[in-house]
Amino acid sequence: MKIIESALKASTYIAKIKARNQKIGFVPTLGGLHKGHQLLMQKAREQNDVAVISIFLNPMQFRKKQFIEYPSDFELDKAIAQKKLMELIFRPTVDEMFPSVRHLDDFFRFQNDEFKARDPEHFVIETKEQNGIDDLIRVPNEMVYQLDGKLHPWFFDASATIVYKLFKILQPNHAYFGEKDIQQLAIIIKMAETYFPAIKVIGIPTLRDTDGLAFSSRNVKLSDEQRRIALKVYHALRHGENLIKKGESEARIVLNAMKKIIKAQYLLEIDYIDIVDKKSLKPVNQINNAVILYVAFFVNSIRLTDTLIINLM
Repeated sequence: MKIIESALKASTYIAKIKARNQKIGFVPTLGGLHKGHQLLMQKAREQNDVAVISIFLNPMQFRKKQFIEYPSDFELDKAIAQKKLMELIFRPTVDEMFPSVRHLDDFFRFQNDEFKARDPEHFVIETKEQNGIDDLIRVPNEMVYQLDGKLHPWFFDASATIVYKLFKILQPNHAYFGEKDIQQLAIIIKMAETYFPAIKVIGIPTLRDTDGLAFSSRNVKLSDEQRRIALKVYHALRHGENLIKKGESEARIVLNAMKKIIKAQYLLEIDYIDIVDKKSLKPVNQINNAVILYVAFFVNSIRLTDTLIINLM
């Protein structure tokens, strides 16, 4: 397994693989690899000739405190990637990915511009002259101001920006993302269609632990009691799913039922909860087609999300 930090060296290595007409599967990560990541790596390996992974803690995707405290262990991540038969770990530095950014705090200042005017339908690439960040991708208005984007749209600009850069460097045939981060997945699919039509973005269903909690790098921060309480959110989602499958079509009634379960837990705080159309990600009043049940929540100060996709027949 190769470990490469240079974008130029990574591109050169990828070119040799492509010269052999081998298909490349790619899993982008922030590090802190868990079993959800491992499933993505497994799919990438099974469905391609070569599988590669990136480990890059993108400062654009965090508030400063969250960035500093993000749980990761590269030696452990490396062992996991090797066990999953990854051909390459691309592990660039911040300077390598953002050569024009001189100070770490510049990334966090960009977040203050979160509710700026956007193109309603199209992605826009901003140059370093506009904001000091190299090739910043602005997500269109209709995709970003849904779900979590109503609270922090800058996160999705940050996610689209780093994936855009990684796609340019690694040029995979297939890229794998988890459905738990459903808004990110929808945005990356659209971004790839716009700029990288040769890359197919594949969503993989949420992987859960034996108790039902969705795998997340932040789960390691949970105490046993906090973990037990966090599971109530999944129970609320399943209750909402059951109501819908039994014929309830009023989104308001399903939402209220889920909120009641969550709010009964004293350590849980809802950050955002909604029922949205699976394709458009827009909130629905009547549940007639495939929908997503989505909750972002805090257990004490630890923020987690959970999602259920309900495909109605």
